[in-house]
Amino acid sequence: MRRRRFLSSAALAIGCLSGCVSLPSTDASTTQTPEPLPTTGDGGLTEFDAGEPFDSRRVGEPADAAHHRAVVWNDDADTREIGVRFRQLGTDETPLDLAPTFPAYGSLRVDVYRRSDYVLCVDPPEGTERKLGVRRDFVDCNDSATHIAVRPDGSVRARVISTALACDVVSQTPDEDTPTLPEGTPSSSADRAPNATLE
Repeated sequence: MRRRRFLSSAALAIGCLSGCVSLPSTDASTTQTPEPLPTTGDGGLTEFDAGEPFDSRRVGEPADAAHHRAVVWNDDADTREIGVRFRQLGTDETPLDLAPTFPAYGSLRVDVYRRSDYVLCVDPPEGTERKLGVRRDFVDCNDSATHIAVRPDGSVRARVISTALACDVVSQTPDEDTPTLPEGTPSSSADRAPNATLE
């Protein structure tokens, strides 16, 4: 009798162990949502007159002539430190991160040769950092540029332009990006200048 009870208890323990081992495992990995590319431009920049840049940088190596240009313009009569950062979308890789002192109405040009999707962050000394998207297909379009104007009040306005008909650089236009100036603020010099054209 005692032997049968022992065998029965042992069989029950083994059955429980077998059942626990065979329980379905929970997958700890979670599916991450891909980082969306920010808007490439807005409806708030219609005129742009940056002139010759006081400095130029590049992202990637100029293996061939195809590249995209980003021009950041200090649209103000005062010198200002403006942060400019390129980050590859969905990664922490930052091929360009600087905060130069822009002269009055000075501009910085960045030539982008490495084909990738980028988040371009422009950080004015006053106001809020602005994030813009630079699509990978812009790099294949040699006659395209992102124009960014940092207004005297710290607001940032941007557009993407191209002189090549084959380039699809239509900027997305959020409704909230239409600029409004405080009462009594003079019109930006950018709005009085002729349209810029790529050379």
